[in-house]
Amino acid sequence: MGRAMLIICAGALLATGIMNISTMRQGKAITENTVNYADFIMAKNAAQTAIQMAMQEINADSSWADLYDELQHQGQDPDEFAWKPVIDGREVTLFTRYIDKDPDDYFSEDRIRLISNAVHNDISVEVNSLYLMQPFSALVPDFDGALQLPTDIGEFSLDGTAHGINGTPPAGHGCSETKPPVAVKSEETKQKIEAEDPEMDGEISVDSSLSYEPTDELIERLYNSGNSIKVDGDYSSQLGTAQQPGVFFIDGNVKLTGQQSEGYGIMVIRSGGSMEYEDGSLSVAGNFEFNGLIIFENAFDFDGRGTPTINGSVLIGNTPGYLDDPENDPIDISLGGNIEINYDCLGEKYAKMAAADAVKQNKYTRVVTTEGANYGL
Repeated sequence: MGRAMLIICAGALLATGIMNISTMRQGKAITENTVNYADFIMAKNAAQTAIQMAMQEINADSSWADLYDELQHQGQDPDEFAWKPVIDGREVTLFTRYIDKDPDDYFSEDRIRLISNAVHNDISVEVNSLYLMQPFSALVPDFDGALQLPTDIGEFSLDGTAHGINGTPPAGHGCSETKPPVAVKSEETKQKIEAEDPEMDGEISVDSSLSYEPTDELIERLYNSGNSIKVDGDYSSQLGTAQQPGVFFIDGNVKLTGQQSEGYGIMVIRSGGSMEYEDGSLSVAGNFEFNGLIIFENAFDFDGRGTPTINGSVLIGNTPGYLDDPENDPIDISLGGNIEINYDCLGEKYAKMAAADAVKQNKYTRVVTTEGANYGL
């Protein structure tokens, strides 16, 4: 009995000892893992903070990233060109890497990769983030029709021998779809047009969600960009080219000298503005062709005479609150002569090119971020 008890006690003591050793090892492992995780988090936070700081620098000056571009410094010592901010006492090493956009696609998005590495104690963490740059052209409204009316109009009249509003794009321009000849916001506006031109019955799209916003924001930013052209008086210069479309504002009474046969980009005719071509009538007139977007903003009327041709879209609208003033009337539309308004996706492209060139916006969107760690440095 005594021997059996001794054996039991010895076994119990041995098991207890093993359990204590196991518990101590687990506690040590938990402590080490906790410390390692804390080091990892601190290093990762420093690396991510450096990327956020770098994006602020890039948004302020797009050329900043060129200083730390790996591809531009191939063969050089990375210590010579890396950006090394100190964050919470830890030095971070950051490189940039531009990914060239498709040279054959004007609107392919610029991409930039930021590689940031931070070390804390014996742990090194690398954070790799990819960003896409969204061009300012995103604010250009979609072409919902050849003639777009995101506002109610006053009178609609036809007094010419012929006119054409066409939603079918030209063949060979790469357009993927046909648009309505006219897109309006209300049934009332649709009825006004059909009453004057019964042939338009069934050709008019009604969309209550049509809005002049954010076109008004687009216009203000273009106007204040410093890269738009304010056209006034007699004007003989170019109105953009297919390679370099422009942004043009008609604020006063403008007379084109007849040397321009065509224009490209965005043309904004504001309240009180008018444009003549040679001896043409008010607004858009004469043998003139514009490829892009023509916007009538708070204009008293849209009066097209002569034989102007617009390839792209015409948008007529009022800024918020404009019609709340009893002195302001809805826009009257009069189509005369042989005016043509043709939907064309190439015109939409020229408008977006003009906006992107006028406003050099650096607006990046993060696409993906990856993280990696090395232990025991």
